[in-house]
Amino acid sequence: MEYEDVLREHLGEFGRYQKLAALLTVLIGPSVGATMFAQAFLAATPAHHCRFYQNDSSAMYGHPSERLSSSVPMENVDGTWRYSSCLMYNGSGETSTESNQTVTCSHGWEYDQSVYHSTVVTDYDLVCERHWLKELGQSIFMVGVAAGGLISGTTSDRFGRRPTVVACIVIQLISGLAAAFTTDYVTFLVLRLLAGGAANGAFYVGLTLGIEVVGSSKRNVVGMTISSSWNPGAVFLAGLAYFLRDWWSLQLAVSLMSVPLLSYWWLLPESPRWLLSNNRIKEAKISIQKAAKFNRVTIPDDVYEKVITKAKDKEPGEKCKKYSLVDLFRGPRLRRFTVTVSLVWFATVVVYYALIIGSADLAGDPYLNFVLGALLEWGLSFVGLVAMEKWGRRPVVGGFLFLTGAACLAVAATPTERRDVIRYISLLGRCAIGVAFNCLAVYSPEVFPTVVRTMGVGVANMWSRVGGILSPFVSLLADVWPPLPMITFGILCTLGGAGVFSLPETFGIPLPDTLEDGENLGRKQPTKIVKTDRRTASKRDCDVIRDNGVFYLT
Repeated sequence: MEYEDVLREHLGEFGRYQKLAALLTVLIGPSVGATMFAQAFLAATPAHHCRFYQNDSSAMYGHPSERLSSSVPMENVDGTWRYSSCLMYNGSGETSTESNQTVTCSHGWEYDQSVYHSTVVTDYDLVCERHWLKELGQSIFMVGVAAGGLISGTTSDRFGRRPTVVACIVIQLISGLAAAFTTDYVTFLVLRLLAGGAANGAFYVGLTLGIEVVGSSKRNVVGMTISSSWNPGAVFLAGLAYFLRDWWSLQLAVSLMSVPLLSYWWLLPESPRWLLSNNRIKEAKISIQKAAKFNRVTIPDDVYEKVITKAKDKEPGEKCKKYSLVDLFRGPRLRRFTVTVSLVWFATVVVYYALIIGSADLAGDPYLNFVLGALLEWGLSFVGLVAMEKWGRRPVVGGFLFLTGAACLAVAATPTERRDVIRYISLLGRCAIGVAFNCLAVYSPEVFPTVVRTMGVGVANMWSRVGGILSPFVSLLADVWPPLPMITFGILCTLGGAGVFSLPETFGIPLPDTLEDGENLGRKQPTKIVKTDRRTASKRDCDVIRDNGVFYLT
């Protein structure tokens, strides 16, 4: 008997125990979302211009227009004339001699504080010739996220889902708190790297645990709810950023969101499916018994014996095989799944973070833009949930990637002076890629077998964060030709959508547990018939395969 049968026939696919486990994993999402997207406000770039005197303060932003006109040249940016952010007239400041010759800012910059009181950009002057350091910071953060996905995937498959989630929560909290009190940019980046890796690990290992404890008929709902749970965190982040206009206080508040999750050391259950797959027979039996008691059902003793026999052909306590990343590439089909899922994640995340981080820079109020995008994505995620219940995984994930690609290409074709049109199309693309992202987060763990599930998700996640690392630099292609970033994003989404359709459909199919199950995923399985049906089988319009005296229909 399979663990899936125990859920369906005895324990219940979505009893009180499963609901509690799913709720606990859902509650990880908001703190992760706030941590992931905090860079949009922590490293926001306000309006700025050259400081005129060595002792000028950024609080003095907003000099009389005649002084600006005599000290700062005008420049055309996307069809709009405005004061230069990076140039000043030679002689402005310490001497009264004026010249039409322009030079770079020699005394630093003054920043508009009407929206942001301070950001990492204003504290460390990450503008003009130093603006690449801001993009580098986002890329370094993504390096941490990528490493965290890979490391947490490996430790989760080896040591368990629960201890990995708890360890990630602790690291996320400590590194996040420390980042709020840094006094140099390098230390800030290192701590944000650790926080990002831990947050990513907690989220995806928690997602895996959540879909493993419920039955196949509830996987879609639970997985989609977990995967979209960081949208409330993004909305809450925008609210915090609106009231906390200094970057360090925002970073501190975001970090404190993880404090209640420390209780997971006592509250979060381990995945019985993982315990059985790793021959932790005694612990698996105790876990199932606790679940049965919590669900107020009784499971016959012979059911436990059948599950244990099916799970392992070894004696309980016998050392079981330890799987590694190499096992993801041993079989031809599992190898193809791993590579394809990784490439689809890469394309999705390149566009996802570019559109989300960039939403605060669209025309209009940055806080409203961010909240509007997060709410729309959250709402449309439930559209994705309903669509996956009706049509399955592939059409929904691939379809929303195609929609995002079309939106990006439409933005590239829209004249820059039509900023209102660009704003609405960009929000459409941001919502579509968000739905694809959330649906892909549900789809990916279902492709990999239990014994290497979080490792497989970790590898795909690592490649997705390579996309996140490159995403800020793709945006810099606008310096070559303004439409080029959006054209690149459109092509990547289109290719990613095509890649999805080369994967097997997993909707309504029990999760694969072994490497052999992973190899057979998506294949049409032969139907077993008994020996006495040999004559009947021969008359059917199908092939009959004989294996050790047992006949199969194919």
